[in-house]
Amino acid sequence: MLQPLPTNCLPVLLTILFLLLELSSAWRLQVNYADGVQIKRHGHHNSHCRKFKKTDAPITSAYFEPSLTADTFVLYHDTKCREEGYKGRKGNNAIPVTQYLSYKVY
Repeated sequence: MLQPLPTNCLPVLLTILFLLLELSSAWRLQVNYADGVQIKRHGHHNSHCRKFKKTDAPITSAYFEPSLTADTFVLYHDTKCREEGYKGRKGNNAIPVTQYLSYKVY
């Protein structure tokens, strides 16, 4: 017969469960360009400023799936994430059609 777990194991088990959920929960960002190209980015934690490699076409829309720790993405007009152009949230985002050079997820 199985013995019941001691009560002091519960915090440890909950911590392990939370860490497993955090590791399995990732944000996803799909960016759609005016020329039909789509790029996909993903991560588990907040991103720092990231440059887009594709800069020859304007961005028209984006689809964002948040994670436990990141629920917002921001597109910037410059490569240093200083000139905010658009802030988006979960789901489909119709973005003002213009050129964006970098992004952050937080």
